Amino acid sequence: MLKLKNDAIPILNAGITTAKGIWEEVRHKHDKVSWQKLIWFPLHIPKLSVITWLAILDRLPTRERLLRTGLTTVGYCLFYNDALETRNHLFADCIVVTSLWNGILNLSHLSVPHMSWEVKLAWASSTWKGKSLLTSIMKIAWCAFIYKVWEERNRRIFQGKFRTVEDLLGSIKEIVGLQHMNRDFNRLDNVNMLLCNNWNIA
Repeated sequence: MLKLKNDAIPILNAGITTAKGIWEEVRHKHDKVSWQKLIWFPLHIPKLSVITWLAILDRLPTRERLLRTGLTTVGYCLFYNDALETRNHLFADCIVVTSLWNGILNLSHLSVPHMSWEVKLAWASSTWKGKSLLTSIMKIAWCAFIYKVWEERNRRIFQGKFRTVEDLLGSIKEIVGLQHMNRDFNRLDNVNMLLCNNWNIA
């Protein structure tokens, strides 16, 4: 407590007494990143958002990272065994995972070319803005996509169990549908009606 005296005196002298006010004064503030609203938004699911955040920062223990630290001697991708398992490969370049991502795009009636991880992140950050149903669906679907890919990767390593792309897409649809159930949006809009039908939103 005595070590914090020099920090505390100016704050108290300024008349700041609430916990929130003190926190705002003492915390280290960083510039907002362009992808912040892709993972922290009103309908976000904390466990999905945390995995997405770790993936964006390249902090997930992919096999490439484990190889570098000497914790494994196997580095291939578990989905297709065609490349080193890096963050970029796992979430953007793997042919199996790309098929899953294309399924998500098809359900949302979006047609975009294949993108690298960095380009996909930039595209999502600049495109999914506002409060439209499509934006909300894509944010949740994107976080669910990253979470389910990582979950499936771990199932294959630790349990020897495999799910198909269709199974994973069905699981993502369920997450999106549940998050939007009974939400207030224009259900008479033609685009929204189509999205609700595709994503099983009641």
